[in-house]
Amino acid sequence: MDGRTRGPRSDARRNDELILRTAARVLADDPRATIQRIADEAGLVRMTVYRRYRNRDALRRAIHDAAAAEATAVIDATAGADPVAALRALIVEMAAIIGRYPVLAVTTDWQPKPGDPRRPVPPPPARRMHQAVFALVERGRREGVLRTDLPPELLPQAITGTLHVVSRFARSLHADPDVLGTQVADLLLDGFAVSRPGT
Repeated sequence: MDGRTRGPRSDARRNDELILRTAARVLADDPRATIQRIADEAGLVRMTVYRRYRNRDALRRAIHDAAAAEATAVIDATAGADPVAALRALIVEMAAIIGRYPVLAVTTDWQPKPGDPRRPVPPPPARRMHQAVFALVERGRREGVLRTDLPPELLPQAITGTLHVVSRFARSLHADPDVLGTQVADLLLDGFAVSRPGT
């Protein structure tokens, strides 16, 4: 009985991952791509996609939610670690996430502008990610390893903004997302980390 219940769920998870990754690739190349085209590219029948996602907007929301959940998982996995090391791991993983979901490189970033009432409230997965990143930055400031003379909102904005711009450029050059993430982490954290003796 357990095997019968796990099998379909496992198939559904695989199909869902396939749909989202295919949609992220196809919509990055053609924002007006049809559900039929996404299904064809994924090797699925159209109704399989429609059962989960009514339209392109639903697919985009699901891609953003999946990306935010993956980024939050990295922060959770590094809980208690040095904040700079945790931020480095997050930046590298966010670059890899954009590699898996390339539509993120050609749509709006994941980070709402602080205090902007015109921006819609982000969905729960994105909200959890934003809160986790801010908590990590604040902990780094308290522990004296991140600069306190800069607004705490600046680093998350710099991370998402830099990855957004650089990933668009790197995608056209077929750059390795892992290398890209490391390079962006070096670029940002060398500017935000407090200088330490002997470094």
